[in-house]
Amino acid sequence: MNLNFNVRKITSARLKKITSTRLRKITSTRVRTSYLSSVISTALVLFLLGVVGLLLYNINRLPSTLRDQIAVSVTLDDTLTDKSAMQVLAKIELKEFAYKVEFKSKEDAANEMRAELGNDFIALLGENPLPAKINISMQKSHFTTEKIEDAIKELTEIKGVKDARYQKSLMETVIDNTKKITLLIFIFVALLLFVSVFLINNTIRLVIYSKRFLINTMKLVGASTSFIRTPFLASSVWQGMISGFIAIIMLLGLILFLRNDFFQFLELTDSKMFGLIFALILLLGSLISFVSTYIIVTKYTKIRTDDLWED
Repeated sequence: MNLNFNVRKITSARLKKITSTRLRKITSTRVRTSYLSSVISTALVLFLLGVVGLLLYNINRLPSTLRDQIAVSVTLDDTLTDKSAMQVLAKIELKEFAYKVEFKSKEDAANEMRAELGNDFIALLGENPLPAKINISMQKSHFTTEKIEDAIKELTEIKGVKDARYQKSLMETVIDNTKKITLLIFIFVALLLFVSVFLINNTIRLVIYSKRFLINTMKLVGASTSFIRTPFLASSVWQGMISGFIAIIMLLGLILFLRNDFFQFLELTDSKMFGLIFALILLLGSLISFVSTYIIVTKYTKIRTDDLWED
């Protein structure tokens, strides 16, 4: 009877040990998986935010890119001598709205027309009917329809200027579409940030949920809330940084992929812009992880032991 009891006791102890070991392994595997999923999901979200930031930057600089295409064209009087035309050019260059000023003489205009037509039209007409012109690219601060209209009024008051005009309809279309697209992207960014915080918060909550009994044990032995939070917060910042670096590597890969095919449409060489986007990615990754961890760990430090099984 005693022998059977001892055998059962030994068998039961071994089963408990085996079960405990397996549970520890399963728990450890689950925790590692949760950490990995947390890092990967956060990295993907930060990568999407980086892509949106890159698009937003390029859309905002679109009007500046089109400054040369939507230049103000100033037509000079036919009676002006070359010296007088240079004096008009000098006056325009001093204007605060002028970003780049290009003089095109009657001969330059004629040469361009010959190249387009493929024949000498001056020989047919007997004279050069094309006027001398000055093309003005506007400063970024003056690249609006209102300020261009004001600039045209100033230009037409200069002696020797016959006319000044620009492609108003194209200008209005570009600015209007830029504002609409920028607004849509801002709305998308707001929604993406909301979803990002929700997803990252849920992932972190699952990770900390697996350690709720550890948190409760630390609380029972007298550990303060700040003492319990500290290692979790440090780990969350570290995970956020890792996620940020992964997102940056993914973004760099995308940039290298797009550089050759979309170089004319996207600004992919501005180191300051990249530095700002990369810094924001790292900051957002760490900040979201930190805040979510702070809130969730604080919650579990206030839960009673009996409620841990129901959570």
